[in-house]
Amino acid sequence: MKTVDFKNKVVWITGASSGIGASLAIQLNQLGATIIASARRSEKLTELKKSCQYPNQFITLELDITDSNSIKTAINAVEGLKQLDLVIHNAGIAQKGMVIENEMEIDRQIMETNYFGTVAFTKAIMPKYLDQGHGWFAVVSSFAGVMGIPGRSAYAASKHALHGFFESLQAENMNCNLDVSFVIPGFINTEITAKGLCGNGKPFGRVETSHKLGMTADQCAKDTIKGLMKKRQRIVVGKFEVYLLSINRISPRLGRLIIKSHPMKRIRLLKKKITNIFNFGANHSLEPQLTPNN
Repeated sequence: MKTVDFKNKVVWITGASSGIGASLAIQLNQLGATIIASARRSEKLTELKKSCQYPNQFITLELDITDSNSIKTAINAVEGLKQLDLVIHNAGIAQKGMVIENEMEIDRQIMETNYFGTVAFTKAIMPKYLDQGHGWFAVVSSFAGVMGIPGRSAYAASKHALHGFFESLQAENMNCNLDVSFVIPGFINTEITAKGLCGNGKPFGRVETSHKLGMTADQCAKDTIKGLMKKRQRIVVGKFEVYLLSINRISPRLGRLIIKSHPMKRIRLLKKKITNIFNFGANHSLEPQLTPNN
């Protein structure tokens, strides 16, 4: 298969103000692509543009995918573009909390952003793709979009829904050469867990340890782009946790068992205990200590 050359390609990235989206925008721009970087925080996009290699090929657009007027404004702003080669759906919010802890409003808010917002933006893009006869969506999903994760019920539901929607869209074959790629990141060291909503609607407030120890956003973007260059339909990105998806595919029962046992947390606790033992031994000599008589 011929490798995709992103030079002179036009790529629209949502959720581009930070994390994976920002890294994708910078790296694809370095490859010569014209980037349309969208997010709700326009000031972050302005800062991002200052660090890109080809600023004349970097368009910033404020966009809230949950607001239909915002979507219309953004679409109108780029109406003059002759082509649009790839849309990377990266905008989304995380969630943390057990099912019985989450207020129903949180489930609706997660779905409104991650699913309905993405769907609304896709519907706004499709006329352009149909008109030019081809198009490509890269959907940034998650491990939670492939298998249920404890404490992530609403987030997992929203990502699962995206898989179903885009598989159906591609299967419709609407006189358009439409490609769909699913990007499935594991633990990536970004602020997504810190900004994730708890059951009471408040942000979690800190990056979870599993994500702190995970792959950097820059490396995630690099590996994602490698997959996009090969136009893979499924791009799994992460460290050794990616093997869990293979296990789950072979034996869903074993996959569920591993997820329920929180193996990453157990491994970190074991490593901490071993480290403490070695530190204790290093700080305490085995030779007898002489104590002066009173």
